[in-house]
Amino acid sequence: MLVAMTHATRAELQVFVEPTCETCRRAIELAEGVDEAYPQLAVRIVDIREPAVKRDDVFAVPTFVLNDRVLSLGNPQESMLREEIEVLLTSRGFGTLQS
Repeated sequence: MLVAMTHATRAELQVFVEPTCETCRRAIELAEGVDEAYPQLAVRIVDIREPAVKRDDVFAVPTFVLNDRVLSLGNPQESMLREEIEVLLTSRGFGTLQS
């Protein structure tokens, strides 16, 4: 889901996947978990095969990109992912209230 926010305050997690990737299933589960836990974070699953989403710094799947910065090539530990998200949200003034 993409949430309309101003560029200065936008907080977004993009998870680049490919449908045939076995490891990407876990990536999608991680993304769904943080999407539920952090409603103030826009979470988007991106099919790496789509030409419109080509990035020079995304060359493998899964890749986690948090606010335009590659956070992890491959699946991160869930605790590390949540810690990075909380740091970002706190710095953007969203707080870290989880549902």
